[in-house]
Amino acid sequence: MNGIIISGTRRSYVVYLEDKREVEATTRKTLVYQNGPLYIGDYVTLDQDGIIAEVKPRKNRLIRPKIANVSYGAIVCSTYQPSFSSYLLDKYLSYLLFCDVKPLILFTKMDMLDSSSLLKIKEYANYYSSLGFPTYLLSTKDQSSFSQLKKDIFGKITIFMGQTGAGKSSALNVIDPSFNRQIGEFSLALGRGKHKTKEVVLLPYAGGLIGDTPGFSALELPMNKNDLAHSFPGFDPHFLNCYYRNCLHIAENKCTIKERLAKGKISEESYNNYIKILEELNERK
Repeated sequence: MNGIIISGTRRSYVVYLEDKREVEATTRKTLVYQNGPLYIGDYVTLDQDGIIAEVKPRKNRLIRPKIANVSYGAIVCSTYQPSFSSYLLDKYLSYLLFCDVKPLILFTKMDMLDSSSLLKIKEYANYYSSLGFPTYLLSTKDQSSFSQLKKDIFGKITIFMGQTGAGKSSALNVIDPSFNRQIGEFSLALGRGKHKTKEVVLLPYAGGLIGDTPGFSALELPMNKNDLAHSFPGFDPHFLNCYYRNCLHIAENKCTIKERLAKGKISEESYNNYIKILEELNERK
């Protein structure tokens, strides 16, 4: 029997089979020893005793959240409590691009914004759209705002990710009310949301799967500074035209990225985020 792991802990898993049944499965220590830890999203083969006998090769994987074989990474960006952070968005985008996962950008709580804040978020959406990232302006009070998103994730494996309190679970409940995901609250005292989702889980939806994940604000990128110079949003594929092969786009001559920055094709705010993240990677040594 073939299927995909949709939830589990250590050696106990729930597998979604090709015939759309969900079954419990275990694995032997030898398989874990040979293949390493299993991930939510792993395609597997079960033997007649319901034991995972084989793990198929992965097309990609994320370390946080821990999941494999993702079609889309939907970055859920709150626009109100917590406020939008282009730094966090650029960091998430860099992470997904590095892991070969196509990003989607979801701006949530649009109904909570005043006119000036709404205009600013639309400017951000237009900028990231110009870089080739699908963007969505969402409000749980307007289900029609989810129409295009539902079409785009049809039949795909889409993981929802973002900081705590961004509105991941609320958005999932609009997409399919039967998900019935618990919704956390935003703490003014803490300046962040309160955790409700405790583990990664894949939910069958429209011929595909949607993943809900625990929220987090701190994200340590599993890459070095040269990886970031290639994976930062707006840099690929233009970095290939830089004069120096290992250009970090800071003070080098004949840098295509700096030229695009000067022409306004890369935002100064986003470039400053790049410098900040680059400094974090340097400090991590």
